[in-house]
Amino acid sequence: PAPAPKKNSSKCSALGCTDRAVKIVGDCRYCASKFCSRHRLPEAHACPNIQSCRQDATARLSDRLMGEKCVASKV
Repeated sequence: PAPAPKKNSSKCSALGCTDRAVKIVGDCRYCASKFCSRHRLPEAHACPNIQSCRQDATARLSDRLMGEKCVASKV
């Protein structure tokens, strides 16, 4: 039997896009797909796990804001 053709993993996973996937920043941590520079953000490639992405971002921002909170001493 003939060997199966290799899937070209260096292409963007967005539908209809034929650009090359970016090596490091093109990996989506929420859906584990590879994307070009235009589709690398979860909002740009309509990530199926966008809700968990938003929850993570909200938690990070909340922690950061609480860490910078200024508490004045009461006199």
